[in-house]
Amino acid sequence: MKILPIKIENFSYTVKDNEILKNINIFSEEKKITIIAGNNGSGKTTLLKFMHGLIDDPSNSITWGRNHTSEIKEKQSMVFQNPILLNRTTFENILYVAKKKRVNERNSVNKIIEKLNIESISKTDARYLSGGEKQKVAIAMSIIGNPKIIFLDEPTSQLDPVYKNEIESIISDLSKDDTKIFMTSHDISQIKRIGEEIIFLDKGEIIFSGRVKEFLNKKTNDVIKNYINYG
Repeated sequence: MKILPIKIENFSYTVKDNEILKNINIFSEEKKITIIAGNNGSGKTTLLKFMHGLIDDPSNSITWGRNHTSEIKEKQSMVFQNPILLNRTTFENILYVAKKKRVNERNSVNKIIEKLNIESISKTDARYLSGGEKQKVAIAMSIIGNPKIIFLDEPTSQLDPVYKNEIESIISDLSKDDTKIFMTSHDISQIKRIGEEIIFLDKGEIIFSGRVKEFLNKKTNDVIKNYINYG
């Protein structure tokens, strides 16, 4: 099933007369890391949730290849800013997802634990993991079943530099493994390090969509210029 390009055409979202997203148009066809950026309240997470299907799109404005979001749900996964884990060990958390997705359970779990270098915490209960460890486990859970699209919502915003570097490395490796990454971020340094495409929102509107290199040279827009200088 071909799931790229993603197309979003003339999409808007309003809650109680408050227009959260305004006339969104997106076209992305390359399996690269696409950053969704913008200041707080710009609509980044809401857009990500629509793309993943966590918020229903009754207008069917979002298509993946020739499919609507609901038709490719099993090909996607999402990692939240605050990881959602069961009160079980790392291994059991990942195994739970493997069972739900009906993949070769223990073999797949062990491979992913090895891939993400989390053997040392495989028997540790999630309640006793650090923030960085929880995020690594959440990413491990998200790649069970080899999804074609992974959404990450500010995955490193609460992490120290060491874990931030580790998570960024994992995200880059996933992208090289033929997985399309959509990731929200407010960290301009991070965007420079790993971003390839960027969709920049301001008050619910896209004011830039294109290559990160082009974005960094965008000197004419004050919102973007301030973001680059102080983000």
